[in-house]
Amino acid sequence: MFFTFLNKEKADCLDISTIIKFSPREVLYYYYDSKIIIPWEGYWKIKELAAASEKAENSSKEWLELFEQELNAAADLSSLNDSEFIDSIGPYYYLTSNTRFYFDKSLRNPVDMVSSENLASITALATILPLNNEIQAHCKIKKAKRKAAKSKDELLKDINLCLTSLREIERLNKQINYWEKILEQRYFLREREDLFPAEPDNLPQKPEKPVETEASDNVLPFSRLLSRQKKQHNLDLNHYNHEIKVYFIRYREYEKACDRYKEALENWPEYHKLFLDNCLNDIKQAEEKLNSARQNRQTYSEVIQKSMVHSAYQDIRTLELFKYYLKTGRANELQDCMNIFEEERNWTEIKASQERIENTIHFLQSANPDTHFADEHINLFLNHFHEKTKDLAKAGV
Repeated sequence: MFFTFLNKEKADCLDISTIIKFSPREVLYYYYDSKIIIPWEGYWKIKELAAASEKAENSSKEWLELFEQELNAAADLSSLNDSEFIDSIGPYYYLTSNTRFYFDKSLRNPVDMVSSENLASITALATILPLNNEIQAHCKIKKAKRKAAKSKDELLKDINLCLTSLREIERLNKQINYWEKILEQRYFLREREDLFPAEPDNLPQKPEKPVETEASDNVLPFSRLLSRQKKQHNLDLNHYNHEIKVYFIRYREYEKACDRYKEALENWPEYHKLFLDNCLNDIKQAEEKLNSARQNRQTYSEVIQKSMVHSAYQDIRTLELFKYYLKTGRANELQDCMNIFEEERNWTEIKASQERIENTIHFLQSANPDTHFADEHINLFLNHFHEKTKDLAKAGV
């Protein structure tokens, strides 16, 4: 549910960069009661990094310890390396977060994987920054209601405070959404009565043995036809023998997964309480972060409400234009900014209307070659329209 921020339908496969740059604790925070797919080459990459690095400069050693000691998957991963018939093994159960791990040799589209950049963009939402220093100073000094601008510098300062507040509110809205999702998911997990480790879901499908075709009683047993049928049956039988061999190899992996599942169920009562405690700690942290974010958002909203600028012009694009007018000398006060803005907006609307008319005329001319007679009247109308807009411009409208 957290990966809706990344516009990904599924986010269960970790890119190697994520395993290298983030610790298991940081990643597992987003995978309570779910599954994680580790690329097969990712395991060998962190094994190589852990062996080459004496210092814990990255999280490779933590991941390696999780895979080989906590999940006890080292022997199976070595077998996966040598097997030509097995592409994936798992699940392996990490009961602290009730997470299932799979190791997969299949090639995947990088777009569908969770990269370190993806996870960094999500974890950034967790950090609630303190109030902007300039906003804090402003709130201490200015507690009165909106006042008229006394100077251009005061107006510029007011606009800058509004811009800062609007950008901070935009960021805080995303963070509030993030912490609300954390709370929603953790509360849901705590209230579930059927919370258990999930069963293995990789049961292989047994192939069907080919049946030899018998000749019909009312048909002569032509030797050539029988020979061809027997040859095809032998080919099908050879293919079946290969498939049944692969099936038994994969079924053995499924049996091992079932053994891990039974062990997880036996240990679950002990880990269940720990899991619920972790959820409760996450809920407490999320509520604190959420309250802090909402208080900050309220403060920024109050700054905007007390601004000299009318609420109709309190958006980032318009305020940036006001700031530009004041800095370039086109305006000296707030009324000047509003007049220039309205004038330019009117001109934009007039030009857009003119383009629509011209596009419509062009379409009609292209669609019907017999409209040449009407063109003169249309051109007269356009000339009249241009003259009218010029007169409006001279009048300062």
